[in-house]
Amino acid sequence: MAVVLSKLYGINPELESRLKTLGIKDSDDLLEFCTSRNGTAVEDLAHTAGTEKGVITRLIHRADLARIRGIGETYTMLLEEAGVSTLTDLAKRNPETLRVQFTNINSERKLVGRVPALAMVNGWVTKARRLPATMVE
Repeated sequence: MAVVLSKLYGINPELESRLKTLGIKDSDDLLEFCTSRNGTAVEDLAHTAGTEKGVITRLIHRADLARIRGIGETYTMLLEEAGVSTLTDLAKRNPETLRVQFTNINSERKLVGRVPALAMVNGWVTKARRLPATMVE
């Protein structure tokens, strides 16, 4: 499910505008751009967009996570605070442990209005285990 660039956690309006001029309007476009080219796609995109490679890499990982239903901007923040920044990270997690981490993090930081239910977290982990990552870590 494609997510418009403005809904990807961490993107700023300037970078969004630069990516759109390159024909990248949503998360699917970003993933396709970076997987349909040779191994220098991330570096090339960062250079063309006038940003650092790490910024593009983080956006790609967030776009990859956004392929899972229910993971949007706010839950991406929660996942990253729990140490999950890639699809592979999520696939390796125990849903029960991750849910406890979410509860603890949110109690302290108040990132989301409601911590996702265990059934939702379990679904995310299951889906992450089935989906191929679109980018090598």
